[in-house]
Amino acid sequence: MEGIQDKKQVDKSLSYNIPDSVVVFRIAWFIVASRPGAILNEYSEAESQIFKGKAIFSVKYNDHPINVRVWVEEAQTSVELTAWGDDEALLENYLDETASALKNAIEKYASLEEPNKIKLRKALVAKTCWDRLIFEILNKAPQSAVYIQVAHGREMSIKATEGEEMHPLTLTTSGWLSKIEDLPSDEPLPSEIATELAKKSVEWKKETHEIIRKYL
Repeated sequence: MEGIQDKKQVDKSLSYNIPDSVVVFRIAWFIVASRPGAILNEYSEAESQIFKGKAIFSVKYNDHPINVRVWVEEAQTSVELTAWGDDEALLENYLDETASALKNAIEKYASLEEPNKIKLRKALVAKTCWDRLIFEILNKAPQSAVYIQVAHGREMSIKATEGEEMHPLTLTTSGWLSKIEDLPSDEPLPSEIATELAKKSVEWKKETHEIIRKYL
């Protein structure tokens, strides 16, 4: 992130006592990235027995642009939130609000019956897919990377709403998979298609947020 070293930095940590570090990471991701206009800048999940997850977003808080990092390391059983911006007091307020919302969401998750926990976990994965989809489009990733996010997001959305009425995104995601599947897998999407898909993904985010908020 350009110029971040010149910004003020505020950190806040939140401990958790549930065994699902991956879920905690995705709940934190949702809390940060559910703000209108939030954009994923960077992400990683360590493929090891001890979970480590990092995601960095550009968000707006009280009309001020800030960058936010979510870091979850299973060995520490804590969520580390870091914010960068021009106003330290504003960053502190943002992190206080975010940490409070995260604490409440983790408590709600812990109180759910297992079938609802499973559905919520699927919806949270779908949420990350839509954010990653925009990330891949903005970074001109090959069609294969974009296709994976749409396909996985669709699959998780279907599982998150199993037994309910069919959601519109089930049909629209299927249509989009058909639309892009024959394009060259090692080349970025044509600009017009990429722009149209990015706009459509905003609708998928909104629908997925509605599913998640039923539980959180």
